[in-house]
Amino acid sequence: MMHSTRWAKGRLISALAVAAAGMALAGSAAAQSNRPVTIVVPFAAGGSTDITTRAMQSGMSASLGADVAVKNTAGAGGTIGVGEVARARPNGTTIGMAPVGPLTTQPHLRKLPYDIDSFAYICLAYSSSTAIVVKADSEFNNLEELVTYAKAHPGELTFAVQAIGSIPHIAGLALADAAGIEMKYLPVDGDGPALKALLDGTADLFIPQISFLNSNKEQIKSLALLDEKLESEPDLATAAEQGYDLDFPIWGGLVAPAGTDAATVEKLEAACKAANESDVYQDRMKSLNQPTAYMGAAEFEAFVRETYDINRKLLEKAGLLAN
Repeated sequence: MMHSTRWAKGRLISALAVAAAGMALAGSAAAQSNRPVTIVVPFAAGGSTDITTRAMQSGMSASLGADVAVKNTAGAGGTIGVGEVARARPNGTTIGMAPVGPLTTQPHLRKLPYDIDSFAYICLAYSSSTAIVVKADSEFNNLEELVTYAKAHPGELTFAVQAIGSIPHIAGLALADAAGIEMKYLPVDGDGPALKALLDGTADLFIPQISFLNSNKEQIKSLALLDEKLESEPDLATAAEQGYDLDFPIWGGLVAPAGTDAATVEKLEAACKAANESDVYQDRMKSLNQPTAYMGAAEFEAFVRETYDINRKLLEKAGLLAN
């Protein structure tokens, strides 16, 4: 009887130990799945990319059941922050908001510690329309008038761009290629200096985001929207409506380091979608007069790779590819 009691006690202790171990493992898995997530924004706080990312925080946090923080790592046209994400451990705790420039143009212009194969793609998070603008009192009212003048005066028009290889610069190269015209390019440090150059006659045109156009309608006017037709701006003619297939929104999306497992990417993709559909995000985008945009992981990766190839060809034709 004593041996039987000891055997029963032994089995009970073993069962309790196994149960405790199972609970510990389950707790460890739950803790791991709910670890805080940091989104690296490769620009300074307060810019459009930063504002958009922060608008997604609460929606992503609710979906993930974890804290979501934003970290600003600015510098070198966004490539420092994007490079930080590429070097991070592929465990889903460090991801990044990667804009179009650092992803699809900068790798063609200089040697970087990453390329488009350095990431697992999560989602397209935002897309901001751009427009070709001139002074409000300019003689040009549409692309046809601009192109006609440029053909009659080769190399006379000056295009202000934020940086060589930026999306506005790429869009200018695409316009020149499609229309068969020549233009000079003036690098400036942002939309404010570009507007000043336009108003003092140093430049003839530039490409800001639609929010900048709306804030300065007394001083500038749009010749062509470089995106699809906007419901909020029905009077703005698109480049496509004027016979030019030019589509150059400024966009960004969430990426993780290459090697992040599929289950983690899927979970982050679902969180991105939930954030984009949240009232907080929708209201914030409406206040910025910016249409919301979303693509899932597979569609977003295909979009990035297509854009990467298109921009490479434009830069190659302009003689700007890195050796």
